[in-house]
Amino acid sequence: MAFINFMGKYMNWIIIIGGVAVLFFLIKNYVKLYNKKSFIHDAMHRKNKESYINANTGEVEEREIKEAVTPDTIRDYEKSFNEVVSGYNACVQFIPLFPLLGILGTVAGLVFQVKSQNLDEMFNSLDMALTSTFCGLIVTIILKIVATISAKLIEDTEIVLDDYDKKIDNSVKLGNITSE
Repeated sequence: MAFINFMGKYMNWIIIIGGVAVLFFLIKNYVKLYNKKSFIHDAMHRKNKESYINANTGEVEEREIKEAVTPDTIRDYEKSFNEVVSGYNACVQFIPLFPLLGILGTVAGLVFQVKSQNLDEMFNSLDMALTSTFCGLIVTIILKIVATISAKLIEDTEIVLDDYDKKIDNSVKLGNITSE
């Protein structure tokens, strides 16, 4: 009975504080994903040569960039991106917990309602039951929206990386580049 009393008093706070914590990690993860995506995008479009105007002749010339982008460089970026995606997947695993906590609060409120002796206690327990479900659903909806935005970012980046892999494979098959 002590557990039910605890749930009845603090379930809404548990849901809200837990939801804010997961939301914080999802937003932090989104920022990391966005930065990795931008870095990969920039690397994919970076040229291994840069143009400059020769001060002596006034003509446009090209020179090699010291940090050229190679397939191994892109693979390293992809590995780093996948590590951040793993963090995202871990955060998303907590989202289904919040409606379950809301239902648990509802059941606790209904148990209180059955055991209550007066009308005020019955209304308080019904209020607890409904607000815990409401909190659980609102937190879940907010977290799902943020998770969906991150999932779209992940999907877009994975499409770019898959396209790059196909281009490298085709270049190897055609003999344009050699694999090591």
